Formats: sequence, structure tokens, C-alpha cells
Amino acid sequence: MRCIGKGAESAVMFCGIMNLPPPPTKFTKFNNNLLQAARETCEESMAEAVHEAVEENEGGRDIAVAVDGSWQKRGFSSKNGVVTVTSVDTGKVIDVEILSKHCICPNKTKHLQNCKRNFVGYSGKMEVTATYNNALRSRKNKHIEQPFFNHSHEIC
Repeated sequence: MRCIGKGAESAVMFCGIMNLPPPPTKFTKFNNNLLQAARETCEESMAEAVHEAVEENEGGRDIAVAVDGSWQKRGFSSKNGVVTVTSVDTGKVIDVEILSKHCICPNKTKHLQNCKRNFVGYSGKMEVTATYNNALRSRKNKHIEQPFFNHSHEIC
């Protein structure tokens, strides 16, 4: 089902409609393995992109980046957003931040430990918050400074 962009619930429904036995319950285990592998690959790729950007900047850790944000829906009503930070010199993504206002916890006042909500505020503020988080993370973990350009290419 993954190859057509559907998850476990869709697989259960499809098997029911086709009068087939339900799919194995190990789907979640494989999904978690895939998620972990994707995260590791993403981190390695971004670390390599930072290394290339520093080399391109002749060892300087003050690299220029372009920041662009996108939302799941148009306007300022989206519950999910993503911001990517791309090196201006190499054109490679050096950081990404995914924000979500969506909470699936049964009791909205007491969030579960694995709640996916990591942002509170209006949707238009997602890009600003994610950019700020990216800059802090870059200084702390990647030891780089980022004079950046926003999506309208004004230096910030």
C-alpha cells in the first residue's frame, strides 16, 4: 500500500473489500524501521551538505542560506507546515523543520508523550518560528552562522 501512498488503515479497508485476510500487524514495525532509516539518511545528507557549503565558503562557517516555508493548505489556516534551509552556494538542503498544530490525543488538555503537535500559534507564524529554530540548531549543532534570504530574496 505504501507504493500508492496509503497506510495501514487503507490496507485493512482494501483487504476487507476484496474479501482477503487482513494485512499483518507487523506493518507498524516496518513503518517505524522505514522512518528511522529515512531520518538517518536525511541527517547524513544534511551534514554532508553543511560540510560542502563550508568547503565552498573556503572554510568559513558563515554561510548564506535561503529559507522557504510551505504549508499543507493555502492561506493561514493550515495545521502543518515545513521550512527548508538551503545553501545559496551549493543549492543543497542543510536543515528542515516540520511543524504541526494538529493534536490527535483523546484528551486535548493532557497530551500523550508521542503527540505530534509541536507548535502553538497561528499558521503564519510557523515559518518565522521554524526559521528561528533552524538558526539556533545550526549554531548549536552544526557550528555555522546563517545570514539568510527569505522566499522573497530579501536579506534578513
